[in-house]
Amino acid sequence: MTLSLVFRIQAVVMGIFGVGALLAPAAMMGGFNFEATAGTIDVMRGMSLMVIAIAYISWQMPTWAGDNLKNVGKFFAVWHLIYALVSGYQISVGAFPSDVANLIGNLGPDVILGALFFWKSR
Repeated sequence: MTLSLVFRIQAVVMGIFGVGALLAPAAMMGGFNFEATAGTIDVMRGMSLMVIAIAYISWQMPTWAGDNLKNVGKFFAVWHLIYALVSGYQISVGAFPSDVANLIGNLGPDVILGALFFWKSR
């Protein structure tokens, strides 16, 4: 597995979440045991555009960064670590339900991608 592949995996994961949040925000929220209100659906759709942008950036990054790809990989490793810590905190204080969907679907990708970025960016 190469660092370029890790970026592409991240792009696919982010793309799936981003498109799902854009096209079916209530279903995405329901999958994580959140109530979908008109306001939260609007917020989810707005945030989906950022996630789709990260997916596109991740897909293009191996081409854009060239020899500096490891530096970008280190950034994404730290980013996933911080995101996992924040998500873990939110689950621990009850802001997010502490069920399997959130542990696997929310923390899982960040832990796995963070570890892969750390490993492949050395």
